[in-house]
Amino acid sequence: MTSIIHLFENERNFFSDPRVQQWTLMSTPLPTIFISLVYLALVLVILPTYMKRRKPFDLSKIIRYYNIFQIASCCFIIYRVLTSGWITGELNLGCQPIDYSDNPKAVRMVGAFFWLYFLKMSELVETVFFVLRKKFNQVSGLHVYHHVSTFCLAWIGCKFLGGGMASFPVIINSFIHIIMYSYYYLSSYGPKWQKKLAPWKPKLTMLQMIQFTILIIHSLTALLPSCHVPKQVLLLYVPNVLLVYKMFYDFYKTSYNKRRSA
Repeated sequence: MTSIIHLFENERNFFSDPRVQQWTLMSTPLPTIFISLVYLALVLVILPTYMKRRKPFDLSKIIRYYNIFQIASCCFIIYRVLTSGWITGELNLGCQPIDYSDNPKAVRMVGAFFWLYFLKMSELVETVFFVLRKKFNQVSGLHVYHHVSTFCLAWIGCKFLGGGMASFPVIINSFIHIIMYSYYYLSSYGPKWQKKLAPWKPKLTMLQMIQFTILIIHSLTALLPSCHVPKQVLLLYVPNVLLVYKMFYDFYKTSYNKRRSA
């Protein structure tokens, strides 16, 4: 963990975005790391111990509002990113350098990355819901790692890569989350809806894996010598995406292939 902190402290002087230096929680990675550690302590130790002899909480209404909030937030972020260069033709799927200027569209774009960071922070509460409802089986290694790593990558994205080709993963990920949280919202209405939606559950996992495949292929564009983007971040980003893909694939095999065999 210390070596990662030093990496960003050293690299910050070379390619960090000066526009976000004074923004909340952006000057150093320490608050993000602290929040991640508190999250891990809460969902793995403190709350499970607290709930051990207590009845599960009924959080149905809260979870519905939470899902609506996530859907609306993802729509807002997609709209903000698309209107900051994509629909006007400044950005495309190829190598796109990051605009660190004070151009209004560029500032608008990095603002979308900033709100994405806080949205990923809000997603950490999902695990708290699981524990308070005593759905301990859902607090898996995949779930916890995915949430923490995505939260940390959102900080890195805003701090170093707020625009250019890094905006494409934001669009794809937000779109997948709109589908995912729509599914969760409908599922919150009980067994009847859960039964109707059951055939779509494996497809959600497949969509996640398709997303990761697209993101890996897209990120490799940055390795071209002619692509002038900070390549150091790829040393964290690509291995993380590959690892999460492997974890989702293992989950898919364990959860769905065995059920079909049974």
